Amino acid sequence: METVLSTPRLDLVLLEPEEARLVIAGSENGHPWGDGYPMGSTLLSAELTLAAAAGGRPLGAFGSYQIIRREDDEVIGDAGFVGPPDETGAVTVGCAIIESARGQGYATEAMEALLAWAATQSGLTCVLAEATKANPAAQRLLEKVGMYPVGEDDQLLYYMR
Repeated sequence: METVLSTPRLDLVLLEPEEARLVIAGSENGHPWGDGYPMGSTLLSAELTLAAAAGGRPLGAFGSYQIIRREDDEVIGDAGFVGPPDETGAVTVGCAIIESARGQGYATEAMEALLAWAATQSGLTCVLAEATKANPAAQRLLEKVGMYPVGEDDQLLYYMR
């Protein structure tokens, strides 16, 4: 059964191992790809999905979701988790949108859907994220969806909710 989180304009469809194989092979998996998709982060998420499944620890709903814009059925990015909660109950979340779809609120909509879903999961204590210091748009996104800065290093800012 396909796992889908829906927002007013988007469907977030869980990237299962079968679909991850297609993405890595450069084949569309049921939805046309917007220009610039897949991104580097897409391919990394697909590899993580396959590696976790091959290791007998599939990511399940705590994996990556393709962001599909309903008005034209195009995949315009990815959002999701980097795996299930760790031993403290924390998960890490991220989001990437193709350049032509940026600045239209899609990342905010996708992240809000993920955070709302995460809030319903038992045992989850917090959601973590990071943004590079050189990416003020990512920083604004994380703050807009209610995440707050909790630390930094030379290149990254760390957020929590």
